[in-house]
Amino acid sequence: MNPFRRILQGQKGSVAVEFALILPVFLMLMFSVIEMGSAWYYKQMLVSATREGARAASLLNDDANGTAQVTTLVNTYLANAGFPGSAQVTVTGADGDPGTQVQVTTTSEYQMPVLGKLVSSSLSSMTLSATTIMRHE
Repeated sequence: MNPFRRILQGQKGSVAVEFALILPVFLMLMFSVIEMGSAWYYKQMLVSATREGARAASLLNDDANGTAQVTTLVNTYLANAGFPGSAQVTVTGADGDPGTQVQVTTTSEYQMPVLGKLVSSSLSSMTLSATTIMRHE
């Protein structure tokens, strides 16, 4: 009888044990990558919205409703892009003279849907923010 055959037959149970030990770590790593990708996607939505808002504010020279108009534009852009939840929008310098800077900042809290249930509460969410600065034309 072949001595290697007994060794190979004894490893059937160890493969199941190794799989059971590695699977949770692998799944946690996989969900981490997926959720970080989702957070990056939402961050890019915020970046695009601030860019659109800053561009509109740099062209807008209406003192009466500049900040309100830009805030509405950014919120509408995020809603049309499918952004989940809400974002806080801060606009500074929208009512300025040509050559001055306009700054649009958006901030939102991102809750991790799967990992948030598995890890501590301090690691289950992150703050996403984006800032764009342009000059008035």
